[in-house]
Amino acid sequence: MATMADHHQVYSPGEQCRPGISYPAYSLPQCRTLVKRQCVGRGAASAADEKVWQDCCRQLAAVDDGWCRCGALDHMLSGIYRELGATEAGHPMAEVFPGCRRGDLERAAASLPAFCNVDIPNGPCGVCYWLGYPRTTRTGH
Repeated sequence: MATMADHHQVYSPGEQCRPGISYPAYSLPQCRTLVKRQCVGRGAASAADEKVWQDCCRQLAAVDDGWCRCGALDHMLSGIYRELGATEAGHPMAEVFPGCRRGDLERAAASLPAFCNVDIPNGPCGVCYWLGYPRTTRTGH
């Protein structure tokens, strides 16, 4: 009896999680705005902020492979650091921009799947927990 593996390439979960393949190369633009606002303590207080929140959650849910959502968030963080001229590796207490420490920014990004109620099969309670851990190089894990 023929199996699906006999006719198709078989991938491990998350194996194809790369910018431009599983999610856009400029990933999650509304989530970038949202985590920056959360980092400085500005939550959804206006109709415009509510729209940013809803659009972020739609963008995160649109990442087809649930295994790739944390990777998309990690890629988003790398983009934020590049945009702000910050190094990708650094001390969690270092300011990335005024009023926003690196560790706070990473924890805000890590919690987005739970905040948006979007499934991630590889994180406890919907949190991409490794995004908030200090590290010397950004490996995504």
